[in-house]
Amino acid sequence: MKLTGTSRIDSSAVLRRRLRLVVVIHAAERAGLSPLPIMHLHTFAYLSNVLAPVWQMPVMDGRLLKRRGGPFYPMLQGDLDSLVGIGVAIISNLSHVLDEQNRWRLEGSYVLNRDFSDRILQQMATFDEERRLFGFLQELAFAISSLSNEDLASTTTQDATYSDPIVDFDNVLDFAEWQSKNYTANAANYFERLLPGGVRANSSEKIHLYLRHLRVRIHGGH
Repeated sequence: MKLTGTSRIDSSAVLRRRLRLVVVIHAAERAGLSPLPIMHLHTFAYLSNVLAPVWQMPVMDGRLLKRRGGPFYPMLQGDLDSLVGIGVAIISNLSHVLDEQNRWRLEGSYVLNRDFSDRILQQMATFDEERRLFGFLQELAFAISSLSNEDLASTTTQDATYSDPIVDFDNVLDFAEWQSKNYTANAANYFERLLPGGVRANSSEKIHLYLRHLRVRIHGGH
């Protein structure tokens, strides 16, 4: 099954993005987060970008437009639509809703079509770098699963990068392209110093500690 339908110039980048999306949805399903609503998927994708350095993983998208309604990647949404179109993903509860800027956007929830996706995942698992990606996204999915749907929808209001007061809404957040102001990764790495007895937190623990920190902040410190 072909995952791309673009020119040779950008087909490699498109393939990487779409393969990563397959792993995101797969990890969400294993963590009990499926079917994964569109906005939760975009939040997952955002967190995977800002927390990638904690796992020593490359950032897929290092900037995005800061929206009041939370992260939304138009290119990612196009890739999702393509995965649905070729049968790798399935969307349910499809509808349209007005966003905070009074514009219509697609609403729905995603699962993988295992008839096709399992073969893709099995092939990806034969590569070392892809296995590292599996591990990172799976650990992030498990950390996200500790949040309620309401908490997940509010994570970026407390996230160190997205809530940066210096960047106003409708402006670009750049944390890994032209600039390197990834306050989220810095905050997650800081937790390494807070464990008792001089214990050093590993990458998985830092991700879980950061998501727990967001939950505490969402609930006013309680």
